[in-house]
Amino acid sequence: MNTIWNCIPRFSISSVSTLAQRASWGQSVSIHAGSAEPIRVARPKAVDLGIINGAATALHLVRRGIGRVVLVDKHLIASGGTGRSAAIIRQHYSNDELVKMVKRSVEVFHDFDDEIGGDCGFVNTGWAFFVPESVASGFERNVAMGQRLGVEVREIDHDALLAIEPRVAIDDVARIAYEPGSGYANPIQTTHAYVQAFVEAGGILRPLTSVTGVDASDSRVRGIRTDQGDIAAGIVVNAAGPWADRVAEWAGVRLPLDVTREEEIIFETAAQGGPPRLCFSDMAAAFYYRPHGPTQMLVGRGYPKAYETVSPDDYRAEVDVPFIEELKKLLARRWPCYRDAIAVNSYTGLYDVTPDWHPVLGDVDGLDGFYLCAGFSGHGFKIGPAIGELMAELICTGRIEELSLDRFRLERFERGAQLTAAYGGNRA
Repeated sequence: MNTIWNCIPRFSISSVSTLAQRASWGQSVSIHAGSAEPIRVARPKAVDLGIINGAATALHLVRRGIGRVVLVDKHLIASGGTGRSAAIIRQHYSNDELVKMVKRSVEVFHDFDDEIGGDCGFVNTGWAFFVPESVASGFERNVAMGQRLGVEVREIDHDALLAIEPRVAIDDVARIAYEPGSGYANPIQTTHAYVQAFVEAGGILRPLTSVTGVDASDSRVRGIRTDQGDIAAGIVVNAAGPWADRVAEWAGVRLPLDVTREEEIIFETAAQGGPPRLCFSDMAAAFYYRPHGPTQMLVGRGYPKAYETVSPDDYRAEVDVPFIEELKKLLARRWPCYRDAIAVNSYTGLYDVTPDWHPVLGDVDGLDGFYLCAGFSGHGFKIGPAIGELMAELICTGRIEELSLDRFRLERFERGAQLTAAYGGNRA
């Protein structure tokens, strides 16, 4: 089979044709995309499978021998949302399926060179979660569920946390979860490594190519349309992130999706003794923070907060000055040592958010060959390695051995079977 991947600014669509399809090829070129060696780029007119974003799924489809797979990206690799992820890797979730996904993903991040090849920049700092007493029951359920499913997690008291990181002020924190095996990764390095492995395994990369439509007729997909020509394919995987609802609409499918604008700030902390020793999700103060290299820290606003809905094609790329001032105040209260830390960089990114803050995964009733892999609502990077394996298994075999994706299907919204979480918002 043949496969195509196509990314709109930060994501891609996949499409697969039947084994009987014959592919015709145009020119091939080479580009440098942040890797040590140039990546060869081909321009196919027909493939077995086409993907709009979703490098992990593309790689595992090729490794399974599905046929020719094409990865299409409107810009360059990791130049969009994935490259702007906070990339905190934690395993605290509210349902079995997500815990299993992220547990598998953490295994991949820990053993990335052997599993994928290359360096993902993973740093095993450990992760701590601060919560208020108002969510104590949900917190206890999630910690117990993680332990039942094999996650290395435990509740710790204030003294235990302060023994690890004594500079943080936690008088207002009611409960603390600690995951020693979690941390953060480099989202740009990670994506480049997946794409490099995909190409080395025989996949076809199409950067600087915009998807402009989906060819579908007689209740099945036929391929994708791009600004550089049509590509015939019998399977299309819509992993187009903030543009996924648009891609779905081209195929005649309604995907409920909002796009929110997220802001993050980098502080220089060398003069204050360096960054935090752990990654932290701080629900008690509604923000998160982690090391960003040896002397800096990354800080962002977490739930509960107001979300700003935007168009992915028209939003403010600059961080708002009031946001910087708000984060500096929060940081000074939680970390008095960083009261004089200087903001040295900032950026914005986008979340693709579903009504229940959980992804939409799987095929679509009434449209053969069309798969959805979108709506990750801020969770996509940390569960990405497992999602790639699961989607490839589903596409190649029609089923998944380890867990079911049925609860994540698009049809759950019509059935009134939305997923729930212990805390709300993107704290799934």
